[in-house]
Amino acid sequence: MRCQLCLNLSWQPICKNCLEIILKPTPTKRVLEDGLVVYSAYSYEDIKKLLHTKHTYYGAKIFAQLTKHALLPLIKTFRSKEVFSIPIDDHIRNGYSHSAVIAKELREHFKPIYKSLRAKNHIRYSGKELNIRQKIKRDFILTCKENLDVVLIDDIVTSGSTLIEANTTCKEGNLQVLFAITLADASL
Repeated sequence: MRCQLCLNLSWQPICKNCLEIILKPTPTKRVLEDGLVVYSAYSYEDIKKLLHTKHTYYGAKIFAQLTKHALLPLIKTFRSKEVFSIPIDDHIRNGYSHSAVIAKELREHFKPIYKSLRAKNHIRYSGKELNIRQKIKRDFILTCKENLDVVLIDDIVTSGSTLIEANTTCKEGNLQVLFAITLADASL
């Protein structure tokens, strides 16, 4: 296969050279208007092309590779009692769920609870204007046990409306959301 960035032959979708030189993580911390802290590994513009692979069959490998490369080092110092991760709206599309792929790669630190926060509204927000994102809610359903410490997982934080709605749903379900983790922050 060829590296998605430099097109050199590679065993992985992104070659080691591109990971180490081109895709150096730039970790950020963003606080959303409801107080939820979101940690991200990259600026959206830095990995936009790679994030758009979530709509392709090989996107799962790219998301796994980016998570191992950028998010694992970001959270490796996190040590706490039992903490769970909740991938946001982990419906399977294109053969996999990108948020579930990220949660799976972080399972060493947070136990994933799959299929626990699903949207009743199946509108795709990718590429939509901010007013549409804020007006049309995801209408999440929470199906996990109460009284858990959780971390929310998503690929991108744009306006923050999805994470804010997910945080509210989790609080209403008696979950303690510690923070959220995304691969990219579009506000940078």
